[in-house]
Amino acid sequence: MAFTMTEHLFVFLLSFAYFSQHTQGFTLFKTYHVYISNGLPVNSQNLQIHVFSGDNDLGYHNLTVDEIFSWEFEMNLFQNTKFYSHFSWGDKERSFAVFDKHIAPKCGHYDFDTCFWIAKEDGFYFAGMDTRHEDAQKMNWWVNKTTM
Repeated sequence: MAFTMTEHLFVFLLSFAYFSQHTQGFTLFKTYHVYISNGLPVNSQNLQIHVFSGDNDLGYHNLTVDEIFSWEFEMNLFQNTKFYSHFSWGDKERSFAVFDKHIAPKCGHYDFDTCFWIAKEDGFYFAGMDTRHEDAQKMNWWVNKTTM
């Protein structure tokens, strides 16, 4: 008895489902964690952030000094997932991508990759999971808000 193409596909999908449930740590898409930390000086105004992508709005958050906002997600099939953040602190602001296909390889290399962003008085620093925070690299800077 010969199997039809549909039957081969069914057996493949059934096998895939079985092994994906029984293989520890296996996922079809890689999971990422992104952390944004308020590393501004003690007694500073709160760091205001708005995090969003083309599909998700993670909202507005007011972070006190040393407070962290984080989220996790899976990279999409086309590897073009992007998250942006608008930062505001006193008379300074900045907007940029906090995750995209160029940042992803710089994140840690574990079961799920982790990216850390630290807002400091002189700008924004990035560290992957396998990098100590002391070794974080400056990736962006503040700009002064314009008055209208």
